[in-house]
Amino acid sequence: MPRLAPSLFWRAGRVSPYLATLLPVCRTIGSARNELRWIRTHIESRSSRHPQGFGRNEESRLARWKPCRKKSALARLVARRGAGEPLQYVLGSQPFGELDILCRKGVLIPRPETEAWVSFLGEMICSPPSPPRATDRSQVEDKARNELGGDLRIVDFCSGTGCISLSLYASSLALTRASEGVAKGRTGRGIPSPQPGPRVFGFDIESRAVRLARKNVLHNQRVLASHFPSTGHDLNATIEEIKRAVTFHPADIFTDEWMGILDADSDKRSGHHASILSRDPKDIPKIDILVSNPPYISQRGFEVDTGRNVRNHEPKLALVPLTSSTFPSESLSAEDIFYARLLTIASLLRPRVVAFEVGDMAQAKRVVEMALGPNPSTAAPSSSEHDEVYQSERYTVPRWDVAEIWRDWPDSRPAADEEDTCLVHGRQIPVRGSGHGRVVFLAEGRALMKVNRNKGLRHPLYA
Repeated sequence: MPRLAPSLFWRAGRVSPYLATLLPVCRTIGSARNELRWIRTHIESRSSRHPQGFGRNEESRLARWKPCRKKSALARLVARRGAGEPLQYVLGSQPFGELDILCRKGVLIPRPETEAWVSFLGEMICSPPSPPRATDRSQVEDKARNELGGDLRIVDFCSGTGCISLSLYASSLALTRASEGVAKGRTGRGIPSPQPGPRVFGFDIESRAVRLARKNVLHNQRVLASHFPSTGHDLNATIEEIKRAVTFHPADIFTDEWMGILDADSDKRSGHHASILSRDPKDIPKIDILVSNPPYISQRGFEVDTGRNVRNHEPKLALVPLTSSTFPSESLSAEDIFYARLLTIASLLRPRVVAFEVGDMAQAKRVVEMALGPNPSTAAPSSSEHDEVYQSERYTVPRWDVAEIWRDWPDSRPAADEEDTCLVHGRQIPVRGSGHGRVVFLAEGRALMKVNRNKGLRHPLYA
């Protein structure tokens, strides 16, 4: 990174000494002005929203401070940012769609690229279904079977702040509203039949991430409640339903402890109480959507390619797979171990839709190759008591009707020099959007893709 000219610091200092402090990390006076304005707005907004103070930490008591103390707090926040601490940690939150996601040290900060693909996924999959145009009754029934219902079950591994879970939950409420509308139309009554509603499970090995994700449910409860489809409930009842529907749990993806959470929830719904090992496959808890933003950076990539502020301030655990987690397979790169495990889980739970964030196009192609190839459990055996289940022939990888790679901005048209397809296992895989390879998207049934089917594609591929 080139050094900044002394004259730039002189110009910034003439405007404000705070700009000069922010300049090394912001690199331009314009960016420093923006961040200084955001920090000042943060202090003022906290003061106005919480006139009695709102926490134990120093910044949270700004409302009771005199202007001179607010100025002192501003200097401290600017100094933290100038030293390279991410702005999201300094301000304590990051916008994610319509949500305001709390950010704390020890938990990975949500990225704009993650926000882009999650919003695109929510719009594509969770939009209300269009009325069927087929005249033949069997065609209508086939279309209904291929649709996702309002009682979606979503699992988010390596959930972090909970931004993906909460965003998809908000999107899935549109399906619940549509389902209630269909029920109302069928009954011909003014009150729609009650629907189960979406259910979201987030799992993360880091306890700080689980605690923060639970706080984010409460922090965004009013935004989520504004999407809630049920009628005849007061706000408190709606908020309680949200807290019941979106839960986060500490769990290691390389063990089976998370399965007990899904199993318990399924027991409440279906009445099954037998062990998952002794059940018939049709009784194993199924899910509709499986998403994950796992650690996917190699050790060398972390040391060479990531920025200094990331290496110094964000958790390495969320970026680089632990060496102890590697599978005993020479053909599997260390940075790909989570995807092998996730695809094994997908072979067990049979989700209709899968979306995994990846690091680049090369990794995206490797993940697609694993998804379309042999069962990853054969190359990545589990050492748990469920070995027999994972190795069983009845848990083969689903045959994906749709396999795509999404770039950073999946709704943007590819640039002229960006490939729009790639060949994997003899199959042409569409590459959607513009930017770096960011997401592997898999689905069973094209009917699940309700809108934006051809958005971000150079040439229309879907009818």
